[in-house]
Amino acid sequence: PIWYMLENVVKSFTWPAEWEVDHAKKTVTLLATTLDERNQIMASALKAEHEKGTFKVLSDWRDEMFAIYGPDHELVLSIERTGAPLFGITTYGIQLLAWEQHAEGPKLWIAERAKTKRRFPTMLDSTVGGCVPTGESPFECLVRESGEEASIPAEVVRKYAKACGTLNYVYVTDERSGGELGLICPEVQFLYEMERPAGLKFEPRDGEVEKFVLCGVEEVKKRLRNGEFTPANGSVVLDFLIRHGIMTYESDRKSTRLNSSH
Repeated sequence: PIWYMLENVVKSFTWPAEWEVDHAKKTVTLLATTLDERNQIMASALKAEHEKGTFKVLSDWRDEMFAIYGPDHELVLSIERTGAPLFGITTYGIQLLAWEQHAEGPKLWIAERAKTKRRFPTMLDSTVGGCVPTGESPFECLVRESGEEASIPAEVVRKYAKACGTLNYVYVTDERSGGELGLICPEVQFLYEMERPAGLKFEPRDGEVEKFVLCGVEEVKKRLRNGEFTPANGSVVLDFLIRHGIMTYESDRKSTRLNSSH
């Protein structure tokens, strides 16, 4: 088993012959032996539901493929990005937080999502974020997304970006997610940070970001409390604050409880 589907999603699908649905055991099995066969069957099933308008989440069709891995970390299937939440599979992304040191402490470069974004419009993000597609490594995804979203030259990313581990979580879709409610979405984010080198400017390029703003720690905390960050990026920012010793149990035990838009 490599995914978790909601019962109402299973019942809404029109399953082709290559799928075996057992309502008694609550399983959906893809009957194919090769990677190419699985990819073709999955693509065909999702495209049919997209054309029929069965699921709102598929209306934002991207033609971007996400990798699905088996128990031995082997690639077993690729799935259209917008279809991943329907199957409850684990997806992968990258997040970069750029920061700079000031006399009063570190400040973070925060991205404000464009008003035209279907998911979480105008909410706050890390400096750069994106999904890792099939066939691309997390770091190369970071290099590409940094150029596309923030106009950061590739050589700057390769020189200054530092890997900081991963952040794993599960979120449940709501009205801000631009699709069905209550879908189970496990994600793994590969985290990076970069102390801004002198002279580097962050400028929106691909229309995903409205603007970049420099925020001090107290402002970041306030905006977290106000629920202005997307759930994923609120978690990324909290991870940064904890990792840098800015937020600790002792320092924050008496303050207002923070939440990251959950």
